[in-house]
Amino acid sequence: MLTKFHNWGSRELSDSHWKWIVTAGVRTESPKQKREFLDWMKETFGEPSNRWSIRWSILGVDIRFHEPKDYFKFTMFYTIDQRIE
Repeated sequence: MLTKFHNWGSRELSDSHWKWIVTAGVRTESPKQKREFLDWMKETFGEPSNRWSIRWSILGVDIRFHEPKDYFKFTMFYTIDQRIE
C-alpha cells in the first residue's frame, strides 16, 4: 500500500478532544481501498476510538488526531506537501 499521501492541508483544532486535522490524498474509489487504508491506520497508529478519527472527503480523507505525536508522525513520515512537487 502507498504510504506517502498528498497533504492537502492541516491545522490545529480548538475542539476539546481532537487537537489536529490533516486532509490527506488517499485513493478511495473502492471499498477495498478504504479498508486497506483503515487497516494501515490501525497498524500504524493503533485503534481509532479516542486516538484518531476519519471522515472520507472529496480529496481523500480527513484525519483528526488527539495526540500531537500521532499528528506529527503522520505529517512528517507519511505525507508529501503538495507545494513541493
